[in-house]
Amino acid sequence: MSRKCLYPFTNLTVNTNGSVAPCCKFNTIKTAITDLEKETLYEKNINELFFQPKMSEIRQQFLNGIEPEECNACWIEEASGITSMRQHRDNISKVSNYQKKYKDKFNNPSIITMDFKFSSLCNLKCRICGPYCSSKWLKESLDTGEYHKHTIGIFSKYADRKFIDNEVNFEIIKELLPTLHLLEFYGGEPLLQPEHSRIMDILDCYPQLTDVNLTLSYNTNGTVFDEKAVKIWNKVNFVELNISIDDIFERFEYQRFLANWSDVIDNIKKYKQECGSNVQISLYCTVSAYNIFYIDEFVKYNAEHLKLPLRFNTVHQPEHLSVKNIPEPIKHIIKSKIDMLTENEQSFINKDYHINGIVNLMLSNTANPELFKKFMEKNKTHDNYRNESFEEVFNEFWILCNNIN
Repeated sequence: MSRKCLYPFTNLTVNTNGSVAPCCKFNTIKTAITDLEKETLYEKNINELFFQPKMSEIRQQFLNGIEPEECNACWIEEASGITSMRQHRDNISKVSNYQKKYKDKFNNPSIITMDFKFSSLCNLKCRICGPYCSSKWLKESLDTGEYHKHTIGIFSKYADRKFIDNEVNFEIIKELLPTLHLLEFYGGEPLLQPEHSRIMDILDCYPQLTDVNLTLSYNTNGTVFDEKAVKIWNKVNFVELNISIDDIFERFEYQRFLANWSDVIDNIKKYKQECGSNVQISLYCTVSAYNIFYIDEFVKYNAEHLKLPLRFNTVHQPEHLSVKNIPEPIKHIIKSKIDMLTENEQSFINKDYHINGIVNLMLSNTANPELFKKFMEKNKTHDNYRNESFEEVFNEFWILCNNIN
């Protein structure tokens, strides 16, 4: 039996380059140039993009029982026992509060959720990111030869204000507001984006905001405390404030370059103090080859100090960052460390986004030595540029890797 997905029928993901997709995990590598990237926010508004031919084609594939290849991230996660985005959306649609909004969407598509990556404007250079999602990466990617000058020129346009330049987009949001279920804000860094501020103004002026049953969801790097946003969040039905933290102390600052660990912790404390009970503050940990070896320490730190709900996500692309390519002997050391976590230490982990599914993903796939070699080589390149040292910051992991190689 084929698996259906509500995302193409209910959601619009806006990418940093102005193109759109059914969701953030939809892999546009095969289709982007010829299809989805042909129509963008530079020429069309969000409603026109939702009903463009390629989006309609994706919907028809699901209706015809075809599982699109571009949706492979969800198929891989489900095979590993991870609750995929597809499954999570299906579960949400059956919750009594939202059933009416999702009713009959397979036959009558409309936007009820939006995922915004307005631009690549960001203040960090995270190791798992790049110039396509962070404007801070542009110069380093050019200087190190990681991308050609022409490609960097294209990526530099991702910081353009293409959404805010078309006032129609904000008028559409106003019209959709009564039937919207979810607005998600990603980056770049969402709390630095002027488009986000405009949408906050729209919400602030809406007279029946508490009756809309709207959820706002964020992935923020935690470096910004947005006092204006907090005041509006406290009037919204529900807010998910996910702070992107992948590790602790020096390892955090290595992976989230230009962030300061103490400043982020202070901002979390401010948000906990100023936000109402309708704002759920969580940690959002993206698991990659950088942090999987130390993930047990991160879980322990949260249980002892922050005591916040914890969600895990996994890197699929680029492949050299995937946990699948960790050398096989090290994979089993990682599993043994995670197995030693106590029930109390694991009690803060969201059961739908648990680390166990990522461990299964890691163990059920054979490592590609060439991809792991690429991971180590890229570390050296960027260490030299930033005057950092993977060897010093991740010493135990580095020693194991070099003994195997």
